[in-house]
Amino acid sequence: MSASVHPFTGAAAGTAEPPTLAPEIDAINRRLAELAGVAPPEAMPPEAAPRWAVDAVALRFGLSAGERAALLFAAASECCAATAALVARIGSGPPTLGLAIRVCEGLDWAALRPDAALRRARLIALAEVPGAGLSERPFRIDDNVLLFLNGCTQIAPELIAVSQTLPASARLATDATLVAEIAGACEAAGGALLGMPVIELNASERADGVAHALAGFHAAGFGSLVVPLSRLPADPAALVGLRDLWLRDALLYGLALVLVDDVPGAAMLDPLVGGWAGPVALVTDTPRLELTARRSFVVGHDRTQQRAAWQSALGETSGTPAPDLVERLAHSFRLPVPVVADLAQRHAADSPETLWAAARAAASPRDIGFVDRIVPVARAEQLILPDEAAATIATIIGAGRAHHRVVGEWGFGGASARGLGITALFSGESGTGKTMAAEAIAHALSLDLYRVEVSAVVSKYIGETEKNLRRVFAAAEAGGGVLLFDEADTLFGKRSEVKDAHDRYANMEVGYLLQLMESFAGITILTTNIDDGLDSAFMRRLRFAVQFPLPGQAERERIWAGIFPAATPLGEIDHTALSRLSLTGGNIRNIALGASLRAAAAGGVVGMAEILDAARAELVKLGRPLSDIDQRSWG
Repeated sequence: MSASVHPFTGAAAGTAEPPTLAPEIDAINRRLAELAGVAPPEAMPPEAAPRWAVDAVALRFGLSAGERAALLFAAASECCAATAALVARIGSGPPTLGLAIRVCEGLDWAALRPDAALRRARLIALAEVPGAGLSERPFRIDDNVLLFLNGCTQIAPELIAVSQTLPASARLATDATLVAEIAGACEAAGGALLGMPVIELNASERADGVAHALAGFHAAGFGSLVVPLSRLPADPAALVGLRDLWLRDALLYGLALVLVDDVPGAAMLDPLVGGWAGPVALVTDTPRLELTARRSFVVGHDRTQQRAAWQSALGETSGTPAPDLVERLAHSFRLPVPVVADLAQRHAADSPETLWAAARAAASPRDIGFVDRIVPVARAEQLILPDEAAATIATIIGAGRAHHRVVGEWGFGGASARGLGITALFSGESGTGKTMAAEAIAHALSLDLYRVEVSAVVSKYIGETEKNLRRVFAAAEAGGGVLLFDEADTLFGKRSEVKDAHDRYANMEVGYLLQLMESFAGITILTTNIDDGLDSAFMRRLRFAVQFPLPGQAERERIWAGIFPAATPLGEIDHTALSRLSLTGGNIRNIALGASLRAAAAGGVVGMAEILDAARAELVKLGRPLSDIDQRSWG
């Protein structure tokens, strides 16, 4: 080991024990005896003198000679009988700051400020004495620091109270490449006090992110303290107090800090990590916009990592896995390495479809409050659309099935990670089948449909809309689903001329959305009732555009013919006559459901009378005239 001390790993200076402190303690005692007007005590035998790790503390905290002397004086006042007796003779109590200034050569008042190393890092503690001036305040060495000087380890109780005891599962398999990158980010700082990185680990499973943080810090020579944000105090002053304790114990024991974002917004991170002098990792499923990370990693989101994990796991359970299945799984889902291994083990004897369904369920997000997860049931063959629209829907489905091959095998993913997604705009009046078509696409691809609740995403608070959108895209990326923005013009509307700060900020939101769409590699479908309602920049990024016109009479007759489930008891129904009513598919479905409820309540079957009653109610709801029904001869 080199003679120098790494400030954070806790390595001692060389392999030998610290030198004897007898000469320095004797010098302190002589000065105290002079101030007390008594003869100095006998010199301390070197073999009986303490060998405290004062030099290690001084180096790690960058103490000046005067600050180092004050630390030694505080320790000697507690542990050396001769020093304690002289201090008591001078002041009839523990040492004061004024006495330390007179005894410790090179110590000045600047070194005793609250923001200087001795007090900020809690190396010494000041006692509160009512009415006493600063120079009269007693000071003593902190208990934990004294234990460290004597070779003992004791983390501050305040830190232990908020830390998390990890289950064994938190130390499961990790990706070696990512672990090495995290360790490299720490080592690149070269021991500079303020050069250690704040690392952000985006992980769909927090336990997986914690495992990678622990492994990366261990590889760099650090121990780790894991703290969920939900356990931190909300008071900023208390948060700063904890930060100072972390500062001290990180430097004393070579600790890294792993923060777990278990409750979004539970604590502000800036006062917590500001001025930090050791490595910090934030494990989160949503990037924290108030924290500017020096390095950011995505746990398990890299397709190369996912491919290697699936190949290894499936190879161990079933021999050589089918390449196309591995590529599709790695392309579609972002799963922790331990979860991949578990899925492969549990479904080793099952069909590829069963394994796919299990991976899909495991990857689905569970805590995105403004995303409605829909398990799709609508099928493409149930869509009744003009030929051109139906052909485009089929093309989108085909593109989704082949996307992994184009991005991976054909090399498009190697050129750039941006602009690889499948984006489509569905435009048309309400009820023309836009959402049903999105559901049919997701069903054909065996994926979930994530319908975004736009009203929940948009926030009046600056920065919240962007944060919510980032969570939406991150969830869709990890879960492999089809992302649907209904009434997208609310979010993706045209940018306006900047007349005030509100306009400027609204335009910034649109620009941020453009960035997210560029980097998202999945399937995004936007729907709108307004043909010209989207910003032109979004239109340029759309790969497909499908018009959903009002159905003609031929389409309406086909809709009426297939609208009732096979189990519904039906009477005589004239589909041709019903098709003369100018309605959308959504209206027809509402009428069919209303007629079925009427028939079920009456204990009969669904006939023309029930359908016409339900149609009248639907037209009233729409504000349409009833003449098409009342003045027509039906059957």
